[in-house]
Amino acid sequence: MKRNALFLCCAVIMTVSGPAVAQSIKVGRLDAAKAFAPGIDIPGALESEAWQGTSADRAARLLREMPTDQTHPIVRDMLRRVVLSGLVPPTGADDAFERRRIMAAQTLATPDEYARFAARNPAARDPALRVDAYIARGDLSAACDISDAIQQGRGDTYWVRLRAACHEMRDETARADLARDILRDRGEETTLVVPDPQEGFWVEVMALDAAALDDMMTVLAGDPEPAGPPEAIDPVSENGEDTIIEESLVDRLLVDPGLPVASESLAPDPMIDQMPLFIDIAPEPEPTFDLAAAMEDTTDQGTARLFVLGREGSAAAVAEFVARATETGLDSSRVLSRIPAVLDPEDMASVNLPLFARHAVVTRDIVLMQALYGATDDQSTQERLALASDAMGGGFYGRALGEGLETALTEDASGAVDDVLMALALGSNLTDSVETLLNTTKRSGQTDMNWVAIDHAVDRRARAESLLRFSTMIAARQADDPWTLYRTIQGLRAVGFPETAGQLAAYEFLRGL
Repeated sequence: MKRNALFLCCAVIMTVSGPAVAQSIKVGRLDAAKAFAPGIDIPGALESEAWQGTSADRAARLLREMPTDQTHPIVRDMLRRVVLSGLVPPTGADDAFERRRIMAAQTLATPDEYARFAARNPAARDPALRVDAYIARGDLSAACDISDAIQQGRGDTYWVRLRAACHEMRDETARADLARDILRDRGEETTLVVPDPQEGFWVEVMALDAAALDDMMTVLAGDPEPAGPPEAIDPVSENGEDTIIEESLVDRLLVDPGLPVASESLAPDPMIDQMPLFIDIAPEPEPTFDLAAAMEDTTDQGTARLFVLGREGSAAAVAEFVARATETGLDSSRVLSRIPAVLDPEDMASVNLPLFARHAVVTRDIVLMQALYGATDDQSTQERLALASDAMGGGFYGRALGEGLETALTEDASGAVDDVLMALALGSNLTDSVETLLNTTKRSGQTDMNWVAIDHAVDRRARAESLLRFSTMIAARQADDPWTLYRTIQGLRAVGFPETAGQLAAYEFLRGL
């Protein structure tokens, strides 16, 4: 059964035959080496010059205005590529840009990724930035440990406010009151807002590396319940009468090894002459957890057992594990990527096809998408999967729009405008009849200043800036606004991101599954 996995300058000396030729040699100064903001290895990392064409002030502002709603996986991927890639900073970049980039990395990187990012970016090890990272995770204790060691700038408002919170946490009331009095005298805010700590089962699931996560789940799941003894069945003959079962040769030999073979039927079979006598000593298959029981058990142990069952190939266990994670606000594809599962496409299709299809888009797995297509008989679902596959594989460029899409637009079917505009943005041919129909659709907001700025960024080939601007527009898009999809997909292609354009279209084609 087919399965799919849910991994210096060189001097060159040239010689010529014949007499030496006099040359005019100009000696000049070398350009200063360009600054570089190191990043980490991520899928789709940008080229080092991606900030070219964008001013430092504009870049810092766009990072500051980065969308806070990052639940759309394609939006999150675009932001990660800008922030975590190693890039030459914009011309004139200063501490403000660097600080904004590091703060964005704290939001977008996993703990392991941020540790690697900070190791390559000395500014990320700045005490105040480290404190900001701990505060964002609700870890006031770790922030206070850094504050205790601060000497230079200790009287700055930032550190005084933090010390007030630290003293209060430690029940040092008099010291906390003194710090607040200092802040009041300066006319500064006295309260430090610290979110609830990020801790618990799902924090560990997303933070641990693969080996540590596997160990954690195995230990937490515990041992499977031992199977009960098999039911005793009275030997019954075909006609319903009791029958006597002869003692096996093995049992008889155990009693009397010298017992002769009395029956031809008990004579050694030459075909198994080389087999060991006690073939029943081979280990039995490792027992597994009961899926139904794990589905009903909402404790951490039950969830860990779902992880183990998913690791063993249960699509239903994987889907339930992901469902529990998304209830806490986690992105389904990020959780799916944590389970080392090899699943049967038919099981995936029968259990939760939309979940696995969207994961295939996020991970750009066209093979999985095609396998899911073959695993379902539902025509409307197959049409959606085919559209998504075409979007990821460049199948729209230079092609006719397709009878299905044009018919749906003519019949004013739900989502038809979105589908047609995405296909056109990916390069399908525009017919007169489709143009006439689209002229009647709502196009509010398509001439605002955001789109003017985007057009100019695309014209300048400002690739990092374009990704930030497009991510903001998609994150804020209303469900009844197909034109934002059209302009974003078209713009991504124009600025040199055709794969991202197709991925975004594919994800949106799967809506309603």
